[in-house]
Amino acid sequence: MLKKSVITIGTFDGIHKGHQLLIKRTLSIAKKKKLRSVLIALEKPVKKVSGLLSTYKEKQEELRSFGLDEVYILKVPSDILHMSHDKFFDDFLVNTLKVDTIICGYDFAFGKNRRGDISWLTKKAKNNNVRLQIVKPLKISSKQISSSHIRKLIESGNVDKVLEFLGRFYSFTGKPFKDRGIATKLGYPTVNLEVSKEKLLPKGIYISAVCDGINIYASITNIGSRPTFSKDNKIIPETHILKFKGRWKKVPTKVILIKKIRSEKKFKSADILKQQIAKDITKAVKFFDRVPLK
Repeated sequence: MLKKSVITIGTFDGIHKGHQLLIKRTLSIAKKKKLRSVLIALEKPVKKVSGLLSTYKEKQEELRSFGLDEVYILKVPSDILHMSHDKFFDDFLVNTLKVDTIICGYDFAFGKNRRGDISWLTKKAKNNNVRLQIVKPLKISSKQISSSHIRKLIESGNVDKVLEFLGRFYSFTGKPFKDRGIATKLGYPTVNLEVSKEKLLPKGIYISAVCDGINIYASITNIGSRPTFSKDNKIIPETHILKFKGRWKKVPTKVILIKKIRSEKKFKSADILKQQIAKDITKAVKFFDRVPLK
């Protein structure tokens, strides 16, 4: 017979410290009651946002690292999200997942048109002998942690400030591809990455770290349209790896953004750009001399 479950539900975009609190509480209660720990996440926010903090794959990998018994990531849109709030509760939570306890944030809502809000859920849970824990918003330095706030910080280039909200530096993963080789001709070869169009990528030049899945290297990353050489507005992340010799393997590559150096700009000539890149790299090298990668 299938064990009952302790369930947490939400969008979990970015999987910030507030989300982590929900997950840890779910795991704790499930362990105490000897029940299954289950997480239900949305693939992406239902409402359109400027960019995702977590792509489907990133969310999947991060959530599975917590050691939950089951993780469901619901596609957006999907049939299950178009269920009425009553049907979602009765058929999916009660009949399928055998829910014992639900843990969610104060602003949680589910079902078609989000009609299953906290007020409704409180009554529904009580009538079905399901325990409900509503977790108050987590605050850091008097600021409420939310995906929308983190998104604004990243868009403004304040990637160093999201560390206290995410519990880690903001990152993205992409597939290396061969481009025109302009950076190599300037003397600073880069790894160009093809990243999901839905991923939030902040324009600018950043002190960064790059990982091939095994090793991590100090680097500097440009995210932009390269206006000195290009007239289109296609955003391409390109990373120059400090003190690296050889050819980068064509493997999924993770770039971790640590601190913004400056905004991208159009230079009058390739020589002036080359001089600026040298200055940027000097700043990055000095940074890593003070704060070396572990």
